[in-house]
Amino acid sequence: MYRNFFALSELPFSISPDPKYLFMSERHREALGHLTYGLAETGGFALLTGEVGTGKTTVSRCLMEQLPENTQVAFILNPTLSSQELLATICDQLKIKYRKTGATVKTLTDKISEKLLSNHEQEINTLLIIDEAQHLDPEVLEQLRLLTNLETNTKKLLQVILIGQPELQQLLQRRDLRQLAQRLTARYHLLPLTKQELKQYINHRLSVAQCHRSLFSDSAITKIHQFSLGIPRIINLLCHQALMLAYNKNESLVSKKTIVEAAQQALGDEFHQQSHQSKSLWLKATAASAALFAVLVAGFWWGNYNQQQSIVNNTVASTTGETKAAVNISNVTTQSDEIKDVAVPELEKTVTLKASEVELSSGQETEQILEQAAVEHEESPDDLMPDTEKVNHSLSQETANTSQQAEQFVIGGEKKTSEPVDFAATANELDDIDGVSPELLALFKEAINETEGELNKSESLNTLNNADVEPLTKMPNWVQNGVPRLNFEQHIYASNGEGWVTVNGRDRYEGDMITDDLRVKAILPQKVILTYRGKTFSLPALTNW
Repeated sequence: MYRNFFALSELPFSISPDPKYLFMSERHREALGHLTYGLAETGGFALLTGEVGTGKTTVSRCLMEQLPENTQVAFILNPTLSSQELLATICDQLKIKYRKTGATVKTLTDKISEKLLSNHEQEINTLLIIDEAQHLDPEVLEQLRLLTNLETNTKKLLQVILIGQPELQQLLQRRDLRQLAQRLTARYHLLPLTKQELKQYINHRLSVAQCHRSLFSDSAITKIHQFSLGIPRIINLLCHQALMLAYNKNESLVSKKTIVEAAQQALGDEFHQQSHQSKSLWLKATAASAALFAVLVAGFWWGNYNQQQSIVNNTVASTTGETKAAVNISNVTTQSDEIKDVAVPELEKTVTLKASEVELSSGQETEQILEQAAVEHEESPDDLMPDTEKVNHSLSQETANTSQQAEQFVIGGEKKTSEPVDFAATANELDDIDGVSPELLALFKEAINETEGELNKSESLNTLNNADVEPLTKMPNWVQNGVPRLNFEQHIYASNGEGWVTVNGRDRYEGDMITDDLRVKAILPQKVILTYRGKTFSLPALTNW
């Protein structure tokens, strides 16, 4: 074997879960910390999940070595059992005596309860660890939950750690297991190693085997990470096979080529599948690059071909801006016409002159009096302008200013946005006009305030509609029973509608479907609006259903 060739004290890449070879990456330390925290709580369930070969069992064995002496552990490695068989296995692990023949579920449950009470009186903690728990039937999991019902005023008498593959998380999302899921005091998902952690992992195992030099080149490390995807069990297989090949070739350093050969031998069909996937990804990337290049060329040609059309479109855009400004001007003119409809008939009947304060009742007599007063006071008839003309003169000035603001065009491809007329400012300026009666100004301001009120009402309409949605708890029973299990872990609100929520481990945006019948309609600051089969309801942020 290669042990003597590489001066190793033992074979470093065995796939058996030896705790002394445990490499505590940042993720493994977090996993161990979560399990320890779960045991420090007052009881219940703890959950550890991860892909095959990520080191879940090794972490659990390391945890068992760190348990205090006053802990009795039952470790179950084969959970493909019925409820009665599981209870019998727990009795065997806890050294509980019972009749092998004729034992019922009730008899075994009573025996376990007596043992738990006895351990509690002796200040002994009882821990149950179940590996490969994704194979447990829902009825067996429910039986485990019933065992944890035995408790004192301060703690539960049985603590359970479930270890399994990611399918275990999906199993616990079943609605009939929601009571068990609510008792999870700690949960952690163990991820594969990164490339840097993989290199540290290999060097760690070599150092435990008394080898303090690198046996793998940097390019070989890259290939190992590519083929293993960072899973420790596959890393061990590849490294073991590569050292065997290097020994046969009399190579002191494992090369990239040797890793490829080792992957072919150790992984077999899985290696060819990964190679096929890599080729498929390369072909897809090449096709995407070619398509992108074609789009860029077509876009460049299209842009040059339609340059004149773009100029025309810019001119149309500027005309649209003028149209919007013209609409604002027409609003001002409309308000002016309303004032004249009220004021002009009264002023035509009775006109008060500044100089003589003489009341006249006909248009011809008014002109004669104006001319006579102008001669006597050496003034122009324009100085004796009636109140209505002053109002019209002020409004015409505002219209001229608005027209200047609207005369903005798209020059050199830069869009100039026209500003709308500020009606409130116009009303305030009219306060300073001499000779305008307060009644006329009041009518003008009232019309402007009504316009602003309608705008504010339309802006807040959508917010009011979403805020008034009833919660799910007030929906009919068929809606509450039909909505699946929901676990909102993150809530990000954005006023532009680009917020998102993390529900059941996946990010969802407004309009996304959680299931075939459940859609995210809106994400508000403190709640989420959902629709289910035509019914719209709300749920508080970061809630569990």
